[in-house]
Amino acid sequence: MDIEKMQNMSEDDIIDALLGEIEVPTRTVVIQRLGIPIKLKALTGKQISKIRKDNTHSEKVKGSKLEKDVFDDENFNADIIEKATVSPNWNNEKLKAALSVSNGKEVIKRRLLAGEMDDLINKIFDLSGYNDEAEDIEDIKNSSGLDTNFI
Repeated sequence: MDIEKMQNMSEDDIIDALLGEIEVPTRTVVIQRLGIPIKLKALTGKQISKIRKDNTHSEKVKGSKLEKDVFDDENFNADIIEKATVSPNWNNEKLKAALSVSNGKEVIKRRLLAGEMDDLINKIFDLSGYNDEAEDIEDIKNSSGLDTNFI
């Protein structure tokens, strides 16, 4: 969108833009070691919160009646990758049968290295807006390379 148009947007224009169809960001990345493309999509805050909750459980503290929350990082990462992947289908029956696993998360944990999972997580969070910063219109106007994909 043109900077001048953004500056001159009325309240109604902004509301219309917010009510319009919003496309979910996607991106295709390649796992070099495996030579495969993976198409990722952004996740909402609600989806990520649910996945975080699903991967947190309580454990009793030894020698006391207290409980502490324990977070399962590896399962969380596999769950995020599974939910954010458009293709391939990690739950493909052929994949699960060949690896003797019951679900897509297990396929991910068996086939991807830790660093590859971390890279995918970072890309998913980028797509989901976690590393974006809102920019001031004046900063956008003054930048040498105009990037209108700032939010």
